[in-house]
Amino acid sequence: MIFLSLTNGWAKKKDILTKFSELFSKYKDYILVVSYRVDGIPSENELLEVLSKYKTKSIDKYTIDYKYALSKSHSKEVLYIAQ
Repeated sequence: MIFLSLTNGWAKKKDILTKFSELFSKYKDYILVVSYRVDGIPSENELLEVLSKYKTKSIDKYTIDYKYALSKSHSKEVLYIAQ
């Protein structure tokens, strides 16, 4: 049996905001495009709070209703374009 280590932080709810912060910080001098499922982790407000620390010029939001292939319910997909 093979066990994979999930120590990179992206798989742990308590570490995910730190990982997003590191990612946004690394690319803060670029236009960031973030695709996000509204019912995901972190919450939409938490994600925007972290994103707005690095992108202060503008954050545009585009929302669509979307049904994933293996999902039984509809969700909203959000696309953020941050400058």
